[in-house]
Amino acid sequence: MIAHGVAEMLVAHRNQDFVARLAKGGARAADLKTLLAEADVVISATGVPGLIKKESVRKGQIILALSNPEAEIDPEVALAAGASFAATGKSVNNHLAFPGLFRGALEAQSDRISAAMKLAAAEAILAHTPEGALTPDGLDRALHEDVAKAAREAAIAGGHTRSKRGARATLLWNASGKGAATKK
Repeated sequence: MIAHGVAEMLVAHRNQDFVARLAKGGARAADLKTLLAEADVVISATGVPGLIKKESVRKGQIILALSNPEAEIDPEVALAAGASFAATGKSVNNHLAFPGLFRGALEAQSDRISAAMKLAAAEAILAHTPEGALTPDGLDRALHEDVAKAAREAAIAGGHTRSKRGARATLLWNASGKGAATKK
């Protein structure tokens, strides 16, 4: 994240090897209390429901509690505690990223979801996010098409396709919204 313009990144995790790896990349190790007290944007994917207490949320903070199916804090609780924006994995990962990311992987016949594919998907989502907003319209079909295209291209560029010819399955949508797989 630092390579993408984040001024400072704090990391708190129970796995100290993970913390050390991120610290080598420029992050500062912190405990959870310090991280919540200092971070303007909190991104949490711990899998621990209720980890972030409403008393820890600062006014104006952005909270992305991304664990599924239960987040570290409910967005309504975070907003009531003063967060300026709060979202869960259901609204961010499941709604904005996964449809296009998985479609792109399927179209490329990718054998994995690589870091490059995730970054390409994130950049496509960012490109659809209006200035001053934190997320784009998740119901915008063009968003999901662009995320799929970006993920597909990253998979192909990374050599993660099963086909040496780069053949891909594409989804054709008719007016009813039902898809049929075809080979190109």
